[in-house]
Amino acid sequence: MKNKFLLVLFFVVIILFQACEEEPPYINFAPDSTVGDTTYIKLPAPTPQAKNVLIEEYTGVRCPNCPKAQSEAKLISDNNPGRINILTIHTLGGIYNPLTTPFDEARGDKHTSKFDFRTDPGTKINQLTGPGVTSSLPLGNINRKLFSGESVRNIEYQKWSSKVTEELGLTTPANINIQAKNIADSIEIELTVTYTETVADSNYVTVIVLESEMEDVQESRDNNGNSIYVENYIHKHVLRGVVTDYYGDLLKASYEPGRVFYKKYRIKRDPKWNPAHLDVLAMVHLNTTKKNVLHSKEVKVN
Repeated sequence: MKNKFLLVLFFVVIILFQACEEEPPYINFAPDSTVGDTTYIKLPAPTPQAKNVLIEEYTGVRCPNCPKAQSEAKLISDNNPGRINILTIHTLGGIYNPLTTPFDEARGDKHTSKFDFRTDPGTKINQLTGPGVTSSLPLGNINRKLFSGESVRNIEYQKWSSKVTEELGLTTPANINIQAKNIADSIEIELTVTYTETVADSNYVTVIVLESEMEDVQESRDNNGNSIYVENYIHKHVLRGVVTDYYGDLLKASYEPGRVFYKKYRIKRDPKWNPAHLDVLAMVHLNTTKKNVLHSKEVKVN
């Protein structure tokens, strides 16, 4: 009888606890790719690196105006060697799905795509950065920043150059050093973030795998503005996978001059990726009402 009473009491306590419990924090059930994680102070603090600027571009293979945006991003990068990182994202589902869905002759298209560039993390990053100035593509943001005079972060490509110029004139409080290499069927990444000044806001680091030199069909426009299909279009800087979670890993310590965060990641390489054409992009950013990217670095996977 006593045991039955204790069992009933146990379930009553559990029910009452659940009724009073606040909403639990997000739990990431994906396999953890982190194999090394430490933080320490190393003085004197290093000289600040030049701030790099991230162009986060939302595009689609069925978007005839998107190659113009990609050409604009390349021009900006060529004009600022070593200072621009480009992340090309094809979202999965949602309002952009008609522009991002691969071509398939079985569904009545005149072409069949070799690749499906769409990713779920890309869709979530798009949701994180917010709506676009239009409901169509191409769109993109500069350092995920909401600029003065703009109502949204994701703006028309014609405005990218002026916003990049604004960001290039700023400094970064966090230096990034990164290495990436292919090891058997995996990619191993070593990342160091070192602060050169004090920062008050919570900072996150996001690490992404990109692939370039992928030849596939892309809708475009000819010189007369007519829609055409370029079968040998070269797709570059395409988001293929996110090593951290899409919203980043929180850097858990005070951000002060000389503060170092060391992280080591290892992820299994997707067999569909070409090991010779992979890059890793790392960014330090905010993740509250502001989403600003403080600094970014990209390296080739050796």
